[in-house]
Amino acid sequence: MTKDEKIVVADMTKSMVKPRNILLTLKEHNDNNYTTIKQIYNVRHAYRSSIRGSNIKMQQLMMLLDRHQYIHWHRLKDDNVVRDLFWSHPDAVKLINSCDLVFLIDSTYKTNRYKLSLHDTVGVTPTGMTFSAGFAYLEGERFNNVVWAVEWFRVKTVFLDATNLLCQFHIDKNVKAKCKTLVA
Repeated sequence: MTKDEKIVVADMTKSMVKPRNILLTLKEHNDNNYTTIKQIYNVRHAYRSSIRGSNIKMQQLMMLLDRHQYIHWHRLKDDNVVRDLFWSHPDAVKLINSCDLVFLIDSTYKTNRYKLSLHDTVGVTPTGMTFSAGFAYLEGERFNNVVWAVEWFRVKTVFLDATNLLCQFHIDKNVKAKCKTLVA
């Protein structure tokens, strides 16, 4: 891949263009281009690594949260490992503070490469529109982790009198998993 093609890939990556569209663009500009999708991924990875510099991915995330003025808090374990991280967009905070809203809270279970739960808080406006109110990466779905995230979300009462809507799928899955450990 030529230097000019790498610059095109970097520019298109900045513009959030999908790799397959980057490849099509390169091939449209040069009929003799034999670039593969793997090469596109490699150049994109090298470009992103050059932007990040010596920062690890979590440091880069924290820097971007600061740069874009997100509201965020974190707590550490072992003095240098992020245990829990909460963040919310400034416009979401303005909307949260503007009127009474209903909030729905959900967590995924360790589906990312760091094996952290993603805690998602969605707000529902009086007009029925939804918006992402806040997110948190949590070390686990234990009560104290969720309470920490909700407290940073500034909810006055933490689950004490809240109505719980439980997902039947997750209930069944957890019951089966618990039964397997008891029977086995």
